[in-house]
Amino acid sequence: MSSLSAKEKPVAMSKSKEFQVFKSSLEGAKRVLISTHMLPDGDGLGAEAALFHYLKRARKACRIYNPDLLPKRYSFLDPKKNILLGPGEVEIWDTFDLWVIVDTNDPRRLGKLWGELSLRAKKIVFLDHHQHLNGGTDPTYPPHATLVSDTESSSIGELLYHLFSELKLAKINADVGVGLYVSVMTDTNSFRYARTTPLAHQIAAEMIQLGVNPEEIYQAIYSSKEVSHLQLLGTMLQNVKVGAGGKVAWLEMGLDLRKKHRASADDTQSFMNLLLLLKEAEVVCFFREEDDGQIRVSMKSKGIVIVSRIATEFGGGGHEYAAGMALSASMEKAVEAVTKRLEAQIESHLKFGKWVG
Repeated sequence: MSSLSAKEKPVAMSKSKEFQVFKSSLEGAKRVLISTHMLPDGDGLGAEAALFHYLKRARKACRIYNPDLLPKRYSFLDPKKNILLGPGEVEIWDTFDLWVIVDTNDPRRLGKLWGELSLRAKKIVFLDHHQHLNGGTDPTYPPHATLVSDTESSSIGELLYHLFSELKLAKINADVGVGLYVSVMTDTNSFRYARTTPLAHQIAAEMIQLGVNPEEIYQAIYSSKEVSHLQLLGTMLQNVKVGAGGKVAWLEMGLDLRKKHRASADDTQSFMNLLLLLKEAEVVCFFREEDDGQIRVSMKSKGIVIVSRIATEFGGGGHEYAAGMALSASMEKAVEAVTKRLEAQIESHLKFGKWVG
């Protein structure tokens, strides 16, 4: 399976062979299935909604089926509860022409969906913008799967914007625009991340012109906490841990504590961002025990440590300065393994003034 060079710009992506194959597949497909990864976020869900409404306007049969249910704070993307569906909520065709998987290049992040559906799709396209997987963690792709990727793009919404501009199967309306805006806005952390592109701002402006209300979307996504969730956050912040002289900071959340405060995994997604306020911290982490017992690790860097490399070593991935992985280990062992690796990289930077892999 071929993919794009990470050095290619978004404008070059549309010239690639893989992009043209994807474009042709969409044009010729009559039945399209759309999915995103487990524990879906705003980028994946917004992109799904945008692609769904666009293809519907192009008069194509289209369904969304995800490995997890829609988080409550994104319910505004599907007010009638009949689009962004998960396990047990939608009947899937026996076969379909094209399966578009957004915001991941790793089929393992689809959970059971991959085994259930990969052979029922005539063609599969992974639409992604994360670093490509490498090393011993490489998954196996079937011959009818293609990767369309550009690691320079701010979000999947940005990739879709290019696609819609070339396809011209339908016009972008407010329904499509809401999905694009959510994708771009959430994956740039409200246009604050270093990977935010000029085009991200342009897309946001165009979607607002179409009638997207930025305040309503922001409030729906980020003003969604219960009192118990803030109490949980307070408990977590009282137990912030640091290493490497304060340059690594992290939170640990066991399943029992999360259940006690009636918080879903999605309800806690933003907790780690507060650690970025720490003056000395160069890398911050969030270790969260999942319902299946695995430890989900999220990492963010202020720009010295390329955390995606460390995530890849542990079987995960992501962007250079925002990445994660899931570990089948106890909380204690997961924390020890990851923080030691981070501390070693920071020490290398202090000693040599550059990344030492």
